[in-house]
Amino acid sequence: MNSLDPAGRTSHIWPSMRIAEELAREYSGRPADTPLPSERLLATRFGVQRPTVRVALEYLAQRGTIYRRERSGWFVNRPRVRYNPLLPPTVPSDRRRVEVVTTDPAGQPRPPYPNLGFLALRRYFLDERLIVAEHLYLRPDLVASLHGTDLTVPVIDYLADVSRRCGVEITHDRLDLVPAVVGSELAAILEMSSRSPMLEITRVHYSGKEVLGVDLEHWRSDVVTVTIDTRYTS
Repeated sequence: MNSLDPAGRTSHIWPSMRIAEELAREYSGRPADTPLPSERLLATRFGVQRPTVRVALEYLAQRGTIYRRERSGWFVNRPRVRYNPLLPPTVPSDRRRVEVVTTDPAGQPRPPYPNLGFLALRRYFLDERLIVAEHLYLRPDLVASLHGTDLTVPVIDYLADVSRRCGVEITHDRLDLVPAVVGSELAAILEMSSRSPMLEITRVHYSGKEVLGVDLEHWRSDVVTVTIDTRYTS
């Protein structure tokens, strides 16, 4: 398919991208949860095979424009959540909810470092919208020190509790951000289809050179945009 770019030059656009662009324009500004036509109807409309339509829809889903409900079809997504992993949460407490799924290590992934123990698996909701699941790991003596602590508080708060109770100083963090796919075990926790894309953020907490803990964050890629602002001074 050939089309004209803004400068009037002829350019080649893949059929899936042409479909994605047209659907993005058509459904921009539509209310959240507005349904799209079925893949069969879209294939007929654009004169292509269904796999081409599926590529276009999955591209829009990865960009957060639409989302898919299992056995229900495709729908307009809500605006993405902007998240700066370098800053503490700024969302008012009445808009966020943290749910502790389990504190039992049975069946959970092994700690990413051998000296750590499992603390909890949590889910984080914003305006009752599920956005992330977190596996939390700490040094075993620090896990024991948090017995009876409210684990629904933000990470920065329970880390402050650890520092106060155990006299350890968290000197710095390291963050790794990688694209990933949802496995079958995590799919139910995130309420997504298995093999759906997600963003995995590993936050390692250090005291000097020692690893004190890890937060393994599994973000729904259809709801989050990672935004990191930088400032330059002359």
